[in-house]
Amino acid sequence: MATSEILPDYENERVFERNRLAPRAYFLPEHTVLLNGRWRFDYASCPAKAPEASDEIEGSSTIDVPGHWQLQGYGKPHYTNVQFPFPVDPPHVPSENPVGTYERDFHIPQKWSNDGELGYKLRFDGVDSAFHLFVNGAEVGYSQGSRNPAEFDITEFLTKDGSKPNKVRVQVYQWCDGSYIEDQDQWWLSGIFRDVNLLAFRKSGHIEDFTVQTHLDDEYKDAKLKLDVQYSLTSSATVKVELRSPAPENSVVLSSEAFVLDSTSTEKSFEFDIANPSKWTAETPSLYHLSIVLSNDSKPVQTIRQQVGFRQVEIKNGNLTVNGKVILLNGANRHDHHPEHGRAVPLEFIRRDLLLMKHHNINALRCSHYPSHPEIYSMANELGLYVMDEADLECHGFYDAIARPLEIPESEPYEDRKKLTFPQAAKFTTDNESWQAAYVERMKQMVHRDKNHPSIISWSLGNEAFYGQNHKAMYDWAKKVDPTRPIHYEGDVEAASADMFSYMYPAISDLVIKAEQEGDKFEKPIILCEYGHAMGTGPGALKEYQDAFRAHRRLQGGFIWEWADHGLSTTTKDGKKFYAYGGDFGDFPNDGNFVMDGLCDSEHNPMPGLIEAKKVFQPVNIRKEGEELVITNFYDFVSLEHLAATWTLSSFSTRASESVVASGVLQLPEIGAGSTANIKLPGVEHVVHDSSEWWLTISLKLASTNVWADAGHEIAWAQFSVNGEAAYEVISNPQPVDFPALLDKRATYSISNSDLTFEFDKTTDEITKWSVRGRDIFESGGGPQLTFWRAPTDNDIPEIAKYWNLFGLDAMQKQVRSCTQSIEADGTLQIVTKSWISPPILAWGFDTITTYTVSGEGNLKIHVRAEPRGPIPTTLPRFGLEMALSKLTETVKWFGRGPGESYRDMKEAGKMGVWTNSVDGMFTNNAFPQENGNRTDTKWVHLLNGKGTGLAASLKSQAPANDGGFDFSVQRHSAHELEKAKHPYELADSDKVLFRIDGSHHGLGTASCGPPTLEEHALKCQILDFTVELTAVSL
Repeated sequence: MATSEILPDYENERVFERNRLAPRAYFLPEHTVLLNGRWRFDYASCPAKAPEASDEIEGSSTIDVPGHWQLQGYGKPHYTNVQFPFPVDPPHVPSENPVGTYERDFHIPQKWSNDGELGYKLRFDGVDSAFHLFVNGAEVGYSQGSRNPAEFDITEFLTKDGSKPNKVRVQVYQWCDGSYIEDQDQWWLSGIFRDVNLLAFRKSGHIEDFTVQTHLDDEYKDAKLKLDVQYSLTSSATVKVELRSPAPENSVVLSSEAFVLDSTSTEKSFEFDIANPSKWTAETPSLYHLSIVLSNDSKPVQTIRQQVGFRQVEIKNGNLTVNGKVILLNGANRHDHHPEHGRAVPLEFIRRDLLLMKHHNINALRCSHYPSHPEIYSMANELGLYVMDEADLECHGFYDAIARPLEIPESEPYEDRKKLTFPQAAKFTTDNESWQAAYVERMKQMVHRDKNHPSIISWSLGNEAFYGQNHKAMYDWAKKVDPTRPIHYEGDVEAASADMFSYMYPAISDLVIKAEQEGDKFEKPIILCEYGHAMGTGPGALKEYQDAFRAHRRLQGGFIWEWADHGLSTTTKDGKKFYAYGGDFGDFPNDGNFVMDGLCDSEHNPMPGLIEAKKVFQPVNIRKEGEELVITNFYDFVSLEHLAATWTLSSFSTRASESVVASGVLQLPEIGAGSTANIKLPGVEHVVHDSSEWWLTISLKLASTNVWADAGHEIAWAQFSVNGEAAYEVISNPQPVDFPALLDKRATYSISNSDLTFEFDKTTDEITKWSVRGRDIFESGGGPQLTFWRAPTDNDIPEIAKYWNLFGLDAMQKQVRSCTQSIEADGTLQIVTKSWISPPILAWGFDTITTYTVSGEGNLKIHVRAEPRGPIPTTLPRFGLEMALSKLTETVKWFGRGPGESYRDMKEAGKMGVWTNSVDGMFTNNAFPQENGNRTDTKWVHLLNGKGTGLAASLKSQAPANDGGFDFSVQRHSAHELEKAKHPYELADSDKVLFRIDGSHHGLGTASCGPPTLEEHALKCQILDFTVELTAVSL
């Protein structure tokens, strides 16, 4: 830039604050007034049109603080993942830079006048993206760094006698130079979105900041409590420190003498010996309670309270350890998000998030990609969660600025694309010295605010910001100020400025290679900062990732991406509620529904992926070996004494509900952390080797209520078949068909008697009518058809769905080559068709032989053999029969995995049992419609109307073999209808009952952002040979 050019603060990377106070630990003094509420508001399209300091703001326009103006009627939300939503020319921002001017009045509380001469500060915990502050018409200062706090001393600007109100004005800019390094994968939303507080402090003396650290001895038994206090005094004062033990005892562990603080100094350090304190871990979140009391003339003038957890984090023998023990991170990435308030998240909503994490065996969270609300860390301290706290730093958009002109295809391997683009992308800001102070400042803000929380076990230098000298400067500063925590940064591929290697979305095979390449002599662990991309139906293969973590010492887990969808609650013009994603507000450019990729939906209710994660993460493994149970404790610190174990022996047979034969309490021996014990298999004496299937279920639940769950909350479970698999033919003994005559017309076959009407179209290979005792089983035109397509999932769409489209699997057509009928020796009617099922344009398909066997009372058996011919695809989406059942069908009952959806690589959470659900309840309501609601390992399924009558079905596949059972789903909309819709409201109301019974499915994988379906979960194109049995139930 020209040296004579004068840039505004919001376009100058060297100016990120004016008169902002130094960062400090988060605490609110006794003298605090919360200034949240309705503020006067003015919205201008650019800074030049914003009100000047002397201009009045009309009171008729008001806005909620905290909040975002785009969610309150001004401007519009805008979503991008990587790409910048504005031209790239740092530090310059768009000329159309909307400005929100906030204003409110406040008084100094009258009661504060009794507390001596006070000074005053304004504290903003989050303002996006930058702001100038004015008090009573005078400019106080400037700040940027959206997710970091800003404090200003406003003492000299105030009217303190109460004669008139004080006026605070905050002029907030939507864009600033800092926006280039706040390009996190989330909505661009502006305004004052966290708390605003008026703080008062005694001018005669007050504590400005403090730092608490705990150090354990070599045996991790006794501890030293180190306390550094920064203060400001006009005359000497004293400070006293008290430490109380965790509740419920709450006894005094330490009560220090009154230490003198010299007014000529500004800081003092203390160190106290604490004998064998209870240690803090995510499994044992023991919190001591520290109070720091500042006194003047023996009169307390300030008290600060802080949670203290005695724990020590180190890299030892190449592993991340807590209190000397290697830990495994079963984590999730979490953005601040609320469906109505954006990043202005209420505290009760945040706590609900953390409770849900604990309920689902998640023990770690990464604050992606910025420091979260300051209160979340106290909650994590209390509930027991390891936290990776991340600096408010990401500039991923520079990748597109480099890659697009080079026409680098996204299909090119990621590591190759990084080599071509990252060094150049880093030159914009990350490897640019003029931005170094801004980078380091973001690290300072985070570390100082959050340094006293035991839950934080690592700092992160940010996310997807390439790598350069400014990261090195951040690392060096943090290590000097806080040597007690390791530092993470995925973008540093050599881990030169990081204490661990970190990767995103690696294939499991590649991950294992990395884990083994240095043998057992490595210096730094491997942690996946992002994996298991939970977008739409999925994620697949969480179990295989967990198996790799447990098998390799160097792999210490990671953080699933991500916790929740970021949909914003919106309504259509006709009042239908939905959750909006990129592009729904006319925002351009945008990254569509890539913001909908969570284990929870946009209301933060669990989705199937979270249920799967709970099972995969369960801290106790139970397996059966012969006549014994082998129980392994995967906790890192605690035994299993807090769990109560029970067993249930159940019998299952065709058409029957579960029969609990026996149950009892399972007495567990002492099983310490990381240990294994064998116990006798319970209940086997009750097993009868009949035609039923017998299953033993083991359940481990909390024995007593704790801070995050009630007694009886299930932590882990396992199931075992104890007598092999039963046969589940729903047609037990085929009966001869009693009919006057078979009507063999040119295009149809038909038979009819008092119980049965059966009509078949020879030209289309289709059952056109099947009526049993006067009730139609299928809707008109809804007879069973062999199909292969599924509505592409988010994980299918990037690659495999395009491949399947290329082979026409979404447009398969049938040519009937022959159709014959015969009456078999057992009196049943048999119809055999030979067909060619193939897509248009192409010269591949399936030679298919379908055999229909109609028996007495209307039972139906359909055998399909389909042999692929021609230049075939390597994989198929699925295969099976689809049919439209009577619209009177209301209830689905099945024996198999349930109660929720499952797929071949996402079925660990499915318990074997007899489950019942409504037709509508079988649908998983994804914000982006797609394949959903499948159930795996099913033995039989009943589809019933309100009177309990309907259809029973089963499937046996010989090729590929499905010994575990079949798949099925029940939907209101076809695969093509789901595929066409982009939001749930685009799916028309439907009373259809579409039943799909499948031999197998292609796995889900995580290819929306990560590896494709594992080879062992791929559905290969091959000879298909399966039999479906259908019979009327209680008709």
